[in-house]
Amino acid sequence: MSALQSFAVSRLPLTHVSPLPIDADQRLLGVCAALAAVLIWSTYFLSLRQGALSPIGRLDLTLFRYGVPGLVLLPLLWRRWTVIRAVNPLWLAGMVLGAGVPFFLLGAVGMSWAPVAHGSTLIPGAAPLFVTFIAVLVFRQPLGRWRCGGLVAVLAGVICLLWNGWRDSATLGMGQLMFLWASLMWAVFTLSVRQSGLAPLEATAVVTVPNGLAAGLYLLLGPGESTLPDLSPITWLPQLLVQGGLVGLGSGLMVGLAIRRLGAEAASVLGSLTPVSATLLALWWLDEAISLPTLMGLGLVTLGVIAASGWLGNGPGIRRRVAFHPARR
Repeated sequence: MSALQSFAVSRLPLTHVSPLPIDADQRLLGVCAALAAVLIWSTYFLSLRQGALSPIGRLDLTLFRYGVPGLVLLPLLWRRWTVIRAVNPLWLAGMVLGAGVPFFLLGAVGMSWAPVAHGSTLIPGAAPLFVTFIAVLVFRQPLGRWRCGGLVAVLAGVICLLWNGWRDSATLGMGQLMFLWASLMWAVFTLSVRQSGLAPLEATAVVTVPNGLAAGLYLLLGPGESTLPDLSPITWLPQLLVQGGLVGLGSGLMVGLAIRRLGAEAASVLGSLTPVSATLLALWWLDEAISLPTLMGLGLVTLGVIAASGWLGNGPGIRRRVAFHPARR
């Protein structure tokens, strides 16, 4: 880049939108990464439901989820500590708490009371509502027409699921409230990551290392006991592979790759397939029944997320990259 070009780029506004240079092979790689992330998160919800109904203790599941990737990413956290330490402590706290042990336990407890279709729809599906509420209230972010319409559809889908849940049983309704609480925490995590400007693996290390350490200390020093010695490896090994390997490490890599290759809007559209994929897997693997109100709520939330992403308004052929400047301390 010439000196004149460098000067011109430096004079661009912070929110300047420039074309995302990408060829067909890179776009295909991004699509594959996004679909892999969908499969990973679908497996996560399936595993969470199966774990909630199994004899494996929640403390063990928590250690799988955070302890394994935390150990793997500890060297990365050490090497990148200077960069991570420069992030505003508020965003670091939002990441550690928003996607940490409380978030995981809310999902695990909710999954013991409600089916996969509700959890996989409400946790990621309701998050855009909370993200938008915080973004508008705190960051004064404007709302476009498509985004407003999409959020209305998401809200309608959430209400449909809640109405169906509380009509069936109070236990199912309580599980749904757990999912909504987890969704709010995920929204806090999402905004914190966006403001931090950290790379996917850096953000994953920030979440998993302290949460894995906290879970490990609770097991060693607290009243918690592991259930693993009383179980055969075939019972808990799949949970270890899914929670610790696929979700703990693979999801961050795949999501980051999809966003870099496709842009945030297109990646979020493909990510909205998670509830559909998880529900179909639960129908096949766990033989879960799906009622008509559940299907209606799932459909409204999925279509709402697609519309709220802005992809419909911009068109699938437009791929953009926004120059992001994180809020540092």
